[in-house]
Amino acid sequence: MKKLQPLFTLLLLTSLFVSCEKEENDITGCTDPLSYSYNSDAVSDNGSCQYYYGGREKGQLDVGSEIDMNNEFDIYVDGEFVGRLSFYFPGGLECGNPNAVGSIFASGNHTVRAVGNGGSPVREGIINLEAQDCKVILVENLPLIGGGGGGGNATGDAIFWVNSDFGCGPITVNLSGVGSTTINGFFGSAPNCTDTGSGGNFNNLNPGVYSFTASCSSQNWSGSITITENGCLRQELTSSGGGGGGSNTGDVIFWTNTDLGCGPISVTVSGVGGSTITGYYGSTPNCSNSSAGGNFNNLAVGNYSFTANCNGYNWSGNFTVSEDVCLTYQLY
Repeated sequence: MKKLQPLFTLLLLTSLFVSCEKEENDITGCTDPLSYSYNSDAVSDNGSCQYYYGGREKGQLDVGSEIDMNNEFDIYVDGEFVGRLSFYFPGGLECGNPNAVGSIFASGNHTVRAVGNGGSPVREGIINLEAQDCKVILVENLPLIGGGGGGGNATGDAIFWVNSDFGCGPITVNLSGVGSTTINGFFGSAPNCTDTGSGGNFNNLNPGVYSFTASCSSQNWSGSITITENGCLRQELTSSGGGGGGSNTGDVIFWTNTDLGCGPISVTVSGVGGSTITGYYGSTPNCSNSSAGGNFNNLAVGNYSFTANCNGYNWSGNFTVSEDVCLTYQLY
């Protein structure tokens, strides 16, 4: 029996070593880095992950303003009313401020619209919300898209864009007297000026002619653009290094953002003809979108007057068509 004791002790120590090694290698916990209960040491998930905002694929949007805009704004997200913004935050706005207008949403792109007292001004942009993110949106940074039916907002917008990845890195665009922006993505078709997902935006520009330069690691562009009141100028940069050519025509689309309850809206443009609005859009449409009517395409550059009416509503006004510009005219 005394001769067996060392062997028994060796087996016991071996068993204890294997047991400890197994415990160290079997640490369980939350293995999802998006979770606030994430355990970086865990090697297997035990279902203990917990998330902010009520779920993994959710986040929060908080809307506010850091400047006094002398107005209150009704805030809509994807067409749904979220709340009224009555405060501004001169010291800066952080996510979670109870005086901001905020709510929880699924991750992805959302259309945020701010409508001032009496329906004017109207600002709108597309915001990308990532999972488990809390994003602050400042009203003053949203593109100005309308100031009331039958009148203009005295400013226009431009977006520079490409239709493919040129493989030369980010494209820096400089606009004379304004500043610069960076294009960091591409679109399959001409974007709306409210689409900020890939950069290249210049919003709330005074009407007039602006010169521009653009460059990336292997290409350069230059040219000029004309900004018109309420216009969205889409300036494509082509792979040949040119700023794109003109067609001597432009487009206009009349639209509403809600069913006014007055039936189809007949729009007549002087010297051109008529079109009927049969539906509405949740956000500013592209002139190539004809699903709800209200389109006038390939108009000669120049000034036009219009009238519009439905049961109980009447509109009238003037607009200017510029070369290669899509003018979006909202009726309130």
